[in-house]
Amino acid sequence: MRHGGGGARESVFIHENQCVFFCINFTELGPVIKDSEIDRKGIDSVIPVQDATFSVVDVETTGSTAYQDKIIEFAAFKVRKGKIVDQYSTLVNPGRHIPAFIQNMTGISGEMTYGAPDFGRIAGDVSKFLDGTVFTAHNSQFDYGFVKNEMKNVGMDFDMPQLCTRKLSSRMFPDLPRKALDHVCRHLGISISGRHRAYGDARATAHLLIELLELISERHEIVDLDELLRFQNVPRRIDPHRNQNVFKKAMMTVSNSPGLYKVFGSAGDIIYVGKAKNLKMRMASYLTENGRDSDKVHRMLSKATKVEWEEATSELHALLRELQLIRQLRPDFNSMLVHPRRFPFIRLDSGRKFDHLDLVYELEDDGRYYGPFDSSYAAEQILYAADRYFKLVKCNEDFVKPFDPCLYFYIDRCSAPCAGNADAEEYGREVEAVEEFLCGSFERVTFELRGKLDELTKRLEFEDAAEIRDMMLALHAASLRMKLLNGPIGKANFVCGWFSEKKFELYRVNKGMVTGPVVAPPGGIESGITDLFRRTDVIAKDFVPLRILLNFALGHSAGFFKVATQSDGPDRDLADNIKDASLRCLPAGTR
Repeated sequence: MRHGGGGARESVFIHENQCVFFCINFTELGPVIKDSEIDRKGIDSVIPVQDATFSVVDVETTGSTAYQDKIIEFAAFKVRKGKIVDQYSTLVNPGRHIPAFIQNMTGISGEMTYGAPDFGRIAGDVSKFLDGTVFTAHNSQFDYGFVKNEMKNVGMDFDMPQLCTRKLSSRMFPDLPRKALDHVCRHLGISISGRHRAYGDARATAHLLIELLELISERHEIVDLDELLRFQNVPRRIDPHRNQNVFKKAMMTVSNSPGLYKVFGSAGDIIYVGKAKNLKMRMASYLTENGRDSDKVHRMLSKATKVEWEEATSELHALLRELQLIRQLRPDFNSMLVHPRRFPFIRLDSGRKFDHLDLVYELEDDGRYYGPFDSSYAAEQILYAADRYFKLVKCNEDFVKPFDPCLYFYIDRCSAPCAGNADAEEYGREVEAVEEFLCGSFERVTFELRGKLDELTKRLEFEDAAEIRDMMLALHAASLRMKLLNGPIGKANFVCGWFSEKKFELYRVNKGMVTGPVVAPPGGIESGITDLFRRTDVIAKDFVPLRILLNFALGHSAGFFKVATQSDGPDRDLADNIKDASLRCLPAGTR
């Protein structure tokens, strides 16, 4: 039993002699694009990316030529709103010999495909699964070509819009030496279980797509699906008739400091707000053609008539100030940050008889929430580890009457309190252990994983060992973020910041809301703290600023400090604690 994204369960059944392999086709957890909304050759521009459904496909084949070779394994995962909502996988009988080098690479033999259906028997199911979605793959021409040719051979038309994660990776990571699936996934911390098998590669590509869509939405302001499909290909060149004097003039006066800049249109309205580590360098970048700019950036540049700028105290301040201005001014070309993006949280739900864990995007007063996580993939890794190594209930029952123990009890994954197998005190101790885990204390889980890793390595089961290793790396990365909060978000009360260039930059987090910054010299830290606690304005009334702050802290640890506080006012020794914490965080030789 493997855990799928979005709360779905994926079941894989393997015959004892490894001759038959198939997955159950799951009930879809969300609507797909209707035929009236999507042209098979293109997408109506009114469809937002967040409302589109992507079918992420991978095929294993007898060779590399679509018109003469055959599919031996097909897998597809549906992705919608940042989650995997459905999946389908099957071996395919090619009706011919599988070359030895293909058997060695994939592990798929003729014996395994002998009892599998030929493509003609699954063509209807494949067509139904893919209908109304965007065909997505890593090197989509290869997979699309094979599926299209197999459909043609059984007399079925096949014409779908394509999205290639390899092309998207090239656009987003131009400096990455190789864009192969394993290299890009490694770059983003995505593990691949079952490399060169359609199921494993398709699942990894689905998680890669989720990460890429999040990055593209943040960096390139792409909202519509048709623009995303154009973005993957060679971009249009910048309009040569745009008024470059706007940015040349800004270059004359702008500083090398971090800050914000506002771009004005012909009507005198602000059409874009941007941030920069170095304002002068950012203005200079607009004077040259940039092949990686999106269509939306091209249109913004062609409409620019004036640029104004303001300095920020730091790069982080620029990030947070940008969010504030965009929410306030709602510029036409900043549409992605106007509406707060939803981030995943893990909820320890106390609303039912027995506390349990789930993945949510909305916060209510029904439990303790841990996060926010940058992506659903990161949250799912934590949730999977918690489900696997702690014995909280996994069911969605209300437990108003006694139950017989379910499968999870017999595989030692649940203590079955619903059946009276664990009393309230025993179950409470397990809940406390889960809370410690969600605060970043991963010792219990990593101890078990390390033992399993050693065991697999001794048995020379390196593929399974690599999966355990990748999970340990993912948990380590997540633990750093979770230890920063050290509790549910509703109890996140601390002062943090950076000490550099002989000044303190202070931020206050109160129940997950961020206030600041206040800048103070070492001799004025007490008054700076007083000013910080007097401020009642928060940067935004959601958790986006906290997520920005956490990400920045993880990437800029030199000089970073964090001190827990009371929620109602500064502690008596807060100033001394901040000074001590900031000195401990500075690199050796700079204190």
